[in-house]
Formats: sequence, structure tokens, C-alpha cells
Amino acid sequence: MPFALAQTAGFFVLMGLGAVTFWPVYRSSSFVILVAAGLVLGAAISLAGLFLRLSSFWILLLTVIAFALFGVALAVPSQALYGVLPTLDGLRELVMGVALGWKQLLTITLPVGAYQALLVPALVLVLVGTVVGLSTALRSRRAELALAPPAVLFVAGIVFGPTDAVLPIVAGLLLLAAGILWLVWWRLRRRRIAIDELTRATRGSEAVRRTPIARVTARWPVAPSPEPS
Repeated sequence: MPFALAQTAGFFVLMGLGAVTFWPVYRSSSFVILVAAGLVLGAAISLAGLFLRLSSFWILLLTVIAFALFGVALAVPSQALYGVLPTLDGLRELVMGVALGWKQLLTITLPVGAYQALLVPALVLVLVGTVVGLSTALRSRRAELALAPPAVLFVAGIVFGPTDAVLPIVAGLLLLAAGILWLVWWRLRRRRIAIDELTRATRGSEAVRRTPIARVTARWPVAPSPEPS
């Protein structure tokens, strides 16, 4: 459990740095809420998959359900009932945003705030990226691949953002430093696990070699000592 929580916290940092490049695109508190909620939802799904040992199908199903239940309130807040509950119109715009929101972001004047369904691409990247990346970090033997979703999020923010933004440069350097620390930490952890396994294997083989000798020694008859004359 502590290991999973530590991994989750570290991955939150990586995804947060990756999402910084989207700030010039939205410049809205709705975007900050979306990123925070997307990280929490994605982490909940990934941790449920870890502890319940869910297959990829069930993790995908949980992701789709979470997207449908919370997507309207997060990405299309104007269509949410009482600001929370999804509506039919909101779900329709949510689905259309998945297909058309990317193109609209490339052609509209920035920043867009929470206009129509233009927050949908950010929600898809954050939610899906968290589920995929954190599940990889927690369950895969190649946890280094978990760096891919934050990198994709970072590059997407540059593509959709303004050309004269300075923020991506700073965020890129921080993301690079955090990524290097992530890689180094995983290499050290993998080396420590390998050393521990080798130590246990060596002790086990020594115990196996000594056991027959001990048994033979215990069973070998001892000659009686001569009686004094």
C-alpha cells in the first residue's frame, strides 16, 4: 500500500507538469478543477485495478463509466444539471467533443476557458493518461513506460497552445528533471529487488547443501569409548 501511494504521488507530479502547457489554452479555474478531478478519478481506477486484480477490459469499462458520469460536470459544465449531474444534451456534447474538440482547439482564438465542449480533449488526455500511466507504473515490469502519458500531455499542450508561450519551456525543464528522477528511482529499486532475490536464493542453496551433511552426521553411528582396564 505505501508503495502504491508513493507511486501515485510521483505520477501526479509528472502529470501535473505535463498539464501546465495547457494553461495558456484555457486560463480558467474549470481547467484546474478538471485536471485535479481527472487525476483523482484515474488514480482510483488504477488502484482498484491493482488491488482487485482487474483485467484490462474492466479497467477500460470503469474509465468509460467515469468519463460518462463526471465528464459533463468537468468538461461541459454549462450542460450539467445543478452543475454536477449529467444531462442528455451534456452527454451528446461530451461525445461530440471527443471527436471534434481537437480540431476546434486548433482553429479558435485562445484562451477558450470553459467554452462549449472544448475542455473535453483535456479531460480525455488527463483521465486516460492517468489510468494508462499509473496502471503501467503499478503493474508492469517496464514501469519506465509510465512516462509516456505525461510526455504526450505536455506535447499536446504545446501543439494546441500559443506559439509565443514561455511557460512550456519552464514546465519542460521541470518535467525532464522529474522524469530523470523517476527513471533513477526505478533503476535503483529494480537493482535492490534483484540483489534481495539473489541473496535469498544463495541462502536457500546453502541451506539445501548443508541439510544432507547434517543428516548424515546425525545418523552416523558413534563408536563407544573403550572401558578402562
